Amino acid sequence: MRAAIWNARAALLYSLGGWTMLGAMIHYTYNSNGGGEPENESDPQANQGPRKEVYTRETALGFKVTTIVTYKEVQPPITRLLRRITSFFDPNDGPPSEN
Repeated sequence: MRAAIWNARAALLYSLGGWTMLGAMIHYTYNSNGGGEPENESDPQANQGPRKEVYTRETALGFKVTTIVTYKEVQPPITRLLRRITSFFDPNDGPPSEN
């Protein structure tokens, strides 16, 4: 009898946590600015797009191998949500803002 009650409580807690995380992710997705779009359109740093690095090497048999690595600044919504949550717990040692 006690095991059934404990199992029901654990299932309730587990489902509550899952639905809370899903609801937060949906809320954050709809209230964010759309993913990869820069917030400030006139900022040249924000409009650069993906960054590419090209590596070329030659093998012992004379073949050339080219590797292209592309870095994108697009993050999944859950990563942005987790970073926003952890930013509340990080100490801010900078000077106070004027706003």
